[in-house]
Amino acid sequence: MTFDTSDIPASPLEFILRQQDGTELYIKRDDLVHPIIEGNKWRKLKYNIIEVLQKEMKTIISVGGAYSNHLLALSQAGKYYQFQTKGFVYGDYVDVHNFTLSSCLNNGMEIVPLSKKEFLHIKEKGFSTREYEYFVPEGGSNNLSFIGTGELYAELIQQMPDLTHIVLPFGSGGTTAGIYQASLRSIEIIAIPVLKLNPKQHLLKIFHRDFDALKSFDEYHFGGYAKFNQTLLDFITSWYEKYSMVVDPIYNGKALFGLIEKLSHGYFPPYSKIAYIHTGGSQGIVGFNRRFNLNLPEKGMEI
Repeated sequence: MTFDTSDIPASPLEFILRQQDGTELYIKRDDLVHPIIEGNKWRKLKYNIIEVLQKEMKTIISVGGAYSNHLLALSQAGKYYQFQTKGFVYGDYVDVHNFTLSSCLNNGMEIVPLSKKEFLHIKEKGFSTREYEYFVPEGGSNNLSFIGTGELYAELIQQMPDLTHIVLPFGSGGTTAGIYQASLRSIEIIAIPVLKLNPKQHLLKIFHRDFDALKSFDEYHFGGYAKFNQTLLDFITSWYEKYSMVVDPIYNGKALFGLIEKLSHGYFPPYSKIAYIHTGGSQGIVGFNRRFNLNLPEKGMEI
């Protein structure tokens, strides 16, 4: 199958608010970038998929936890672009009937459960692949993914030439690293980690290079990865009611909460032009609601 992305335009840039001091906030709606695969998952996978199809390989293999949006996106890509997928899923108990993994299975992905001990052993040795198989790391971050996230940066500059700040959620760090690598240092990049870590130290450990100019707001993880409280849930619901925009509780809900709080406290200089990157993640909200018996807004809901 040929890989044609000519029908996939740049994701839209949406105006959100203007403060009295002239500071403006826009959201780069990368959750709308692809008809099936949302946000940074599409950006990271795009050039890996091109590589696989050009080399006529059959299968993309990756790894993740039992609620991995990355594995779900990979399974969606496999179904959409007609290649096979295999997901190694680690955890002491892997429930293949949860919403995420059952969706992966319905998309044709082969699921291989691993105990945490098995996963750490394989991770230390490295994942071995057959001749027709192609491996993408957990979270989707590799050298080819940086090309996709670099395109995201180029789109932003074209859409918003007077941009002064880029803000985005920080998980595994691949999207932030790609944006930073492509960026002009005149634009301040701010990462908001959704788990307890220091972004600069984390990126240095993974990529063995300094990210000295990167800024971060480290206090909005809400207790750790996938942790939440009622304040966060109320914010997500009110955001949806105000802007008709679905945001997930793991990444974008936390990061937007932090950004709006910093705006209200006057962190940004007057007349700043801020672009927040909505990295997607709505595909995980259904499973999150079922898991925790919540009723957060999901894609396709009516206000």
